[in-house]
Amino acid sequence: MNSRSRSTLAIIGAGCALVALSFYFLLLRPGLGAAGASQLELVVLGGLLLAAAGLLLLSLVTLARMASRKHRAASKEKLGGQMIVLLIIVGLVVAIVLGSQWMAHTQPILGADGKSLPNSIATVEKVRLGGADQWLIIRGEDVAKPVLLFLSGGPGASEAARVVRFNQELEKDFVVVIWEQRGCGKSYPSQNPKSKLTLEQYTADIIELTDLLRARFDEDKIYLVGHSWGTIIGVRAVQARPELFHAYVGTAQMVNVRETDEIIYQMVLDHSRETGDTQLVRTLEAQGPPPYFGKSPIRPYATLFGREYALYEYPNIKNEEYRRDGDILMLMFKQPEYGWLDRAYYLLGLMNTFNVVYPQLQELDLRQDDTHFDLPVYVVLGRHDMNNPSQVPEDYFDKLEAPDKQLVFFEDSGHGMIWEEAELFHRLMVGTVLAETYQR
Repeated sequence: MNSRSRSTLAIIGAGCALVALSFYFLLLRPGLGAAGASQLELVVLGGLLLAAAGLLLLSLVTLARMASRKHRAASKEKLGGQMIVLLIIVGLVVAIVLGSQWMAHTQPILGADGKSLPNSIATVEKVRLGGADQWLIIRGEDVAKPVLLFLSGGPGASEAARVVRFNQELEKDFVVVIWEQRGCGKSYPSQNPKSKLTLEQYTADIIELTDLLRARFDEDKIYLVGHSWGTIIGVRAVQARPELFHAYVGTAQMVNVRETDEIIYQMVLDHSRETGDTQLVRTLEAQGPPPYFGKSPIRPYATLFGREYALYEYPNIKNEEYRRDGDILMLMFKQPEYGWLDRAYYLLGLMNTFNVVYPQLQELDLRQDDTHFDLPVYVVLGRHDMNNPSQVPEDYFDKLEAPDKQLVFFEDSGHGMIWEEAELFHRLMVGTVLAETYQR
């Protein structure tokens, strides 16, 4: 095949790919739904990447054959054809990824007539916080309702998919704002520079975001709800600027991560010894009790937390819907708010942001400096939460001073209580928190 023929082939191949992609993104994809589109694209992307890897291997073989004068001319022609196909495959991968980013959205909130509710809001928006671009998912049936800012657990993770999936009832009574934190999910690129991945900067981001939301929705104050790691920066934010918030709600309230992790370590180690799991005993004894530092502390923590979840959390999940659909990674791969680049960012945040932030928390103890609040405080714990055993947050709650404070146990759930018992959480937020604290 001569160079003119290869050029013609490249043009035809690129044209066909463009037509196919246009048909898919403009006509076929909207009808598939987020889950269906993600499954199809995952298969296609996987196939394309495998094909690209195979072509690269073939190209290396062809290059090796070109070392021989006897095969040089034929190998050169073959290599040219392989490069054309490889470029088309790479172009397809890039187009699918960019197309998925372009079509990322959050589902509209519909009325009984199937049309968007007149005063509703359902948007995915980019904002500038602390000098970095970060993302919000905003959902509510009425923009005049009070604003609720949700802080995901982590650090390095986003729990947006779970909030959108299981907490839709909140959208009836609040404008729910889910913040993709610095270095997490859609906001992963904001992790640079890593020197800004600090408690102080996350706290400053919350306060800046709160002021933006107050102005945007014409509210003097908003509600702040944190989960797990989100409760640490949530406490710091309401401590710094209590006048910005109606109330603070800490779900799976973290207090001292080092003490909590040491409890988990001993609990898992004892269980492994009692059940004769000698391999895990050796692993845990080799890595020793937390804290863990070094280049990649997430590895020993993942071993510890993963086994804790398997032993104590998952067996106690009573909500079948959450047991079936609550896996955060599977939800993330299906959620329409994410494109494929966002999904790659999500996985990178789990590793890289965690590795930077978690070691900074090892000397933290909220019982030392963060016990006085100038606003109502609600602490929500899951009775079966062994990722955050209740003795530590209960001790913290006892030491709290606030105009009003309440400790609430969800009896049929663990660390994910706000999704495992979503209806109960909604009743708490509306019947208790909103009823007791909202003044327009």
